[in-house]
Amino acid sequence: MKKMMLAGMGVLALTLASCAPKYTNATAKPVSEMGCAEISSELSNLAKIRAEAEGKKGFSKENVLWALFFWPGMVVNEVDNREVIAKVDARSEELTKAQSAKGCTAAPAPATTGK
Repeated sequence: MKKMMLAGMGVLALTLASCAPKYTNATAKPVSEMGCAEISSELSNLAKIRAEAEGKKGFSKENVLWALFFWPGMVVNEVDNREVIAKVDARSEELTKAQSAKGCTAAPAPATTGK
């Protein structure tokens, strides 16, 4: 019984560690207070977060683990990934507009893969 409980907790820990990346723009610095370097840095950070969320979408190892051990987790993980991507895209658009308005030199946009 103890071995089974320990194994279950191990599986739970692994699956929880493979969740969607977290991003909230509620704590993000207002665009009006950001300089060109901060905007550029924030855009590259957002590109990394988006790439991570894209990698955990669809038929990913995370979703396979969720499907094997707790199928509703797979649905929640997929929804979370989509929400993160939508938030990142909205913030990126806001930062890109501010970058143009402030006359900053735009860094080249990161290539995105269309899955």
